[in-house]
Amino acid sequence: MGHMDGTPVAPAGASPEKTPGEALAGTPRQALDNFAALFEDADFTVELDCLGVGRMQFLRRRQMLLELRGLYVALWRLALARSFPQDAGQMFDTFLQEYKAGHKDRTGAQVLVRAREYWGMLEPMGDGDFSDVARHLTSFFAQADKGDKSVNLKLVLHIRKVYKLIFDRLI
Repeated sequence: MGHMDGTPVAPAGASPEKTPGEALAGTPRQALDNFAALFEDADFTVELDCLGVGRMQFLRRRQMLLELRGLYVALWRLALARSFPQDAGQMFDTFLQEYKAGHKDRTGAQVLVRAREYWGMLEPMGDGDFSDVARHLTSFFAQADKGDKSVNLKLVLHIRKVYKLIFDRLI
């Protein structure tokens, strides 16, 4: 059925857009695309070095890359909350949906789970303190030495730096 001018009418209760991404236009869409490109190019060498994960530690490296990718997405969501308070939720959901469509493997699904978990950690704290996240990352390793505080501080500072980089490149 359609309007008198021939344009189609959506059924009652139907959403006018096909996907959440189509509803995003202009600056919100640009910010989402900018992050997708930044995320594709992300290099976690500094974080892995800080955590003491060597190139030959394949299982530990794979686990930490999942964690770091999830954290990276959650940091972007945190930046969105400041810059796009009205659209942040939809932008985040759209990114997750588009990422899932392009990464249908188990690793892609795990990154999305981690992103939601890290967002759950970051949301109540905001961008004022990243020490809980740093402690969480170091908790994957049994470090009984006094280097824990040093590693945590380095991670907190680095996470802040990554957050600022993401925030500065939103648009």
